[in-house]
Amino acid sequence: MKTRDAPAEDPCEFCGGTSIKTKYDFGPQRIVRCVNCTFMWLTPRPTEEELHEIYGFDYYRNDAFFAHGNETLYGYYDYFSERFIKQHDHRRIVDRLAEMSGGAPGEAPRFLDIGCGLGYLLDVAHDGGFAVEGVEYNPEAVKWITAKYRFPVYCGDFMKYDGEGFDAVAMLDVIEHLPQPLEALRRVAALVAPGGVFVLSTMDSDSLVSRLIGKRLEDFRRTREHLYFFNRKTITGALERAGFEVLRIESYGLTIQMDFLAARARLAFPVVGAALERLVRWGRLANVRFRFDPRTKMIVYARRIRRTPGSSAEEAGGGA
Repeated sequence: MKTRDAPAEDPCEFCGGTSIKTKYDFGPQRIVRCVNCTFMWLTPRPTEEELHEIYGFDYYRNDAFFAHGNETLYGYYDYFSERFIKQHDHRRIVDRLAEMSGGAPGEAPRFLDIGCGLGYLLDVAHDGGFAVEGVEYNPEAVKWITAKYRFPVYCGDFMKYDGEGFDAVAMLDVIEHLPQPLEALRRVAALVAPGGVFVLSTMDSDSLVSRLIGKRLEDFRRTREHLYFFNRKTITGALERAGFEVLRIESYGLTIQMDFLAARARLAFPVVGAALERLVRWGRLANVRFRFDPRTKMIVYARRIRRTPGSSAEEAGGGA
């Protein structure tokens, strides 16, 4: 693939390097990569107004999701129908957080979900014994949550959220959307109690499968919302700088129905995906569910070990 250099005025935010190469070219936008540290980002980024535009109610029910242009590839085709599938997967995460986190004796451990969407993870964490709170940028999602649940949810930019002392904080499939991801991790550290745990999931941009599929991969093609791309090395470095100790990194799969898998396969491989869709219809397999891990995403568990950089307070330690 022919590549071209990124503009010289775009140094790497992770390491300050200036040797920047185009990794994937989408015409008006490109995903570029720092030669020095391997951090990747989208350039030019959507404006704040353009980002705000996609975070409405149709973000969770995007009828044009399976059209083949990047312009319509954002959000979810039907997030509502995925509720119970997603909550089944969330239980694994909540159970692990319950094992890792503590809390004041006699009190439920405090849990914060950053980018809580329609509250599916909050619901599971509440059932798992946590005292839950959420932060969500999409005002339509917050309206939906407050009509259905009684969980406290802050609507807006989580960088302005006033809270601290959480025993567990989650940020699932969020960090790639944030315009200042490194600063965001420092803000997360200020929200987590010393010794508390943080879990995040995001694309693993350098996994074998991610590199093989390349620019056809859905996570790369979401140019209306995905701004930054981490691999295991850069996410570990970013978390350590923010004041966390990384406990474990795993590939992050999901439970999926055959009809939905076939439709998503068609986004990357139209011929193969169309054949798979025919097979699913012929075999009446549409509603068959199974655990699927394409190894393109990672989930990271980390423990807060000290105060955020620049804090005037004493550093606080925490064991793994």
